[in-house]
Amino acid sequence: MSNIDNIINKLKDEANEKIEEIQSDAQKEIESLTHQLINDANKEKDRILQNANDRAESTYVRISENAEIRIRDQRLVERQRLIDRVMKLSLERMNSKSDDEFVNDIKKVLKNLEDKNLKLQVPQSRVNALKNAGLGVEIDEKNFVDNGFILMSDKINYNYKYEDILQDNRDSIGPELVKFLSE
Repeated sequence: MSNIDNIINKLKDEANEKIEEIQSDAQKEIESLTHQLINDANKEKDRILQNANDRAESTYVRISENAEIRIRDQRLVERQRLIDRVMKLSLERMNSKSDDEFVNDIKKVLKNLEDKNLKLQVPQSRVNALKNAGLGVEIDEKNFVDNGFILMSDKINYNYKYEDILQDNRDSIGPELVKFLSE
């Protein structure tokens, strides 16, 4: 029996070696698969983080650009309000000229005009002062302007209404005004 026992022992030893080899291979396979899964998971994690960072960066840039646009728009609105306010104050100041200053303005314009057959439209409140000034032009007592004056001839009307003068010069005055006020 000893031969059979030897064979059995030898088979058991071979079986145990085979089991150990299979277990070792299985352990290596488990470690390899685990390592591969961890690597794949880390790559997926890195991809997700990169996508999140890209989206965050994109969102940050978009929000920053939108904020800059809103700030620029607000500055433009404020500049426009400032220009409007200065124009309004300028018009008020021009309208508050004394009758003597108003008459002198008209005299200066009349000196430069060659046409002597003129009719003058002025604000109704200035008619009496102009009648007494002896300007040598006919004063229209039926049609009035809100501010400034209009000199009319047969050929052309000379518009010196303050509001129109300010409006005509607004585009050129505006940038200079903003530059001056920002200094």
